[in-house]
Amino acid sequence: KLLNDKTKPLYNRATQQRTAPGSTYKMLTTIAGVQEDAIQLDTEIEDESVFTKINTQAKCWIWPSSHGTIGIEEAIEVSCNYFFYEVGYRLSTDDNEEYNEALGLNKLSKYASMFGLDRTTGIELTESDPKISDTDPVRSAIGQGTNSYTATQISRYVTTIANSGTVYDLSLVLEKKDVNGNVTYTNPHNVSGMVSIADSLWNEVHNGMRRVVTNHTSETALINRINVEVAGKTGTAQEDKTKPSHALFVSYAPFNNPEISVTTVIPYGYSSGNAEELAGFIYAYQY
Repeated sequence: KLLNDKTKPLYNRATQQRTAPGSTYKMLTTIAGVQEDAIQLDTEIEDESVFTKINTQAKCWIWPSSHGTIGIEEAIEVSCNYFFYEVGYRLSTDDNEEYNEALGLNKLSKYASMFGLDRTTGIELTESDPKISDTDPVRSAIGQGTNSYTATQISRYVTTIANSGTVYDLSLVLEKKDVNGNVTYTNPHNVSGMVSIADSLWNEVHNGMRRVVTNHTSETALINRINVEVAGKTGTAQEDKTKPSHALFVSYAPFNNPEISVTTVIPYGYSSGNAEELAGFIYAYQY
């Protein structure tokens, strides 16, 4: 019965089902942009609603309106597609001021690898291989293109952001004991990489994520009514025009001294608000 159930209850979606990360990817693009001198910490970009610098034009989600002229923190808060389209475009602009897709894709791939998105997480379960985007750097910069990751892989990425740069492998095992209660194995919490950037850049990213919850989420939402300050980022990713978008939310808490991260992915879950609501229940249970 379980094998024939069309909801696939034996399929571990957390480790096996991949989705585009959508706007949860924008912190990575921010870091790539600053580190590669495509933007500076004080850079402001005007949202022109439709990005026309590439052949296949791309719209900001707020089209036909605009977010106006904004910097990094606000761009993360309001999830301005246009801001990050421009970052992706600048990453793809060579020394001759010409647009070079391969250049931008290589730069984004470099930082995806730094965050562990080029490999499985180490978790003791069957896990699908990640997919770093190999097309359209402008759309890849907002977590589209062919970016495709499991919830566990996205979880390691946001955990790395939360702790400001240490890429831990994931594990379900803390320790092992023998029949007499003696500890025979203690998990070393393997570190598989480091993201070494300035504290000032981490602060921009962290503050932008905190603003997602404080300024861009309803005051009555559960995540704003619990006794802990959460920082997060919503993501809505469309991969099939015949189906609803995927809903994602990545987060950590407490904001000033992170203890846990929560990643929620609802495949074909319509709106990122649904994933954020689910995360709110998890934080309420925890705290």
